[in-house]
Amino acid sequence: MNHIPHFHTGLIIGRFQPFHLGHLYLFREALKQVDQVIVGIGGVNVHDADNPFSQKEIETTINNVIHSEKWDARVIQMFGIPDIHNDEKWRNFIEKYSTPFDVVVSHNDWVTRIFKKVGIPVIEIPFFKRDIYEGAKIRELMRSGGEWKNRVPQIV
Repeated sequence: MNHIPHFHTGLIIGRFQPFHLGHLYLFREALKQVDQVIVGIGGVNVHDADNPFSQKEIETTINNVIHSEKWDARVIQMFGIPDIHNDEKWRNFIEKYSTPFDVVVSHNDWVTRIFKKVGIPVIEIPFFKRDIYEGAKIRELMRSGGEWKNRVPQIV
């Protein structure tokens, strides 16, 4: 029988541009392996076609999902992470402003590598239907007037 390790506090980092059903899957899978999560919103200092939503808009969306899923007691912090083009400084920023965590939950190779390099455990959650639930594809559908609402939680 495979034993799935369980951790107290996990850190989930994402841009959430927009928060979509792949992110919802990531949160659900994470909460099977951790008691509580911290949400780091990446790229909060960037506003362009790939990052159209502000930190406040993303936080509102995620809070709506948290309330809808009844995770209020399990999501203990949400904070913004600016793009810092230096891996060590980026990780140090996170460690400075985040509540302490004992594992990182991610499906991003870059994030995974940065934390593993310093011995922080990582739970790697595979992408969920990446061909459908990918932020870039959803943003393009939003810009072009295509059908995108079926790719995000109803509450969004």
